[in-house]
Amino acid sequence: MIIRPATMVDLPILLTIERLAYASPWTEEHFRYELEKNPYASVMVAVIDDKVIGYLDFWITFQQAQINNLAVIPSLKRKGIGQILLLDGLKRIEAEGCIQVTLEVRKSNLAAQTLYQKHGFKTLLTKPQYYADGEDAYFMEKKL
Repeated sequence: MIIRPATMVDLPILLTIERLAYASPWTEEHFRYELEKNPYASVMVAVIDDKVIGYLDFWITFQQAQINNLAVIPSLKRKGIGQILLLDGLKRIEAEGCIQVTLEVRKSNLAAQTLYQKHGFKTLLTKPQYYADGEDAYFMEKKL
């Protein structure tokens, strides 16, 4: 498996993975913004045999990073791909001099919470009705 920066060529598979992974998926416009216009965004993809199987989207602003999205093709979940993407992202974030990483995670997403906790993220607070469907989010932080 390799991890590389996403390009616009990856857009169709990013959208497919997003739609398979989430009930409220990001739109094509959202991904286009991340890939083409947002100077703070990094979108990294996991690739096996020339096929994108997952991605991580994060922003770096000054000494802080925000993980916005992490998704893996559902049939490949629980095989360590999300963890590899997360660890690669954390390494890149730390190399940029960041001292803190934050993220929001659905209160119902126990698998993601477990992954983040395993890698040093702590839950700081709950954001009520954070998601469009009304679900709460946990705001998590990792100090680097």
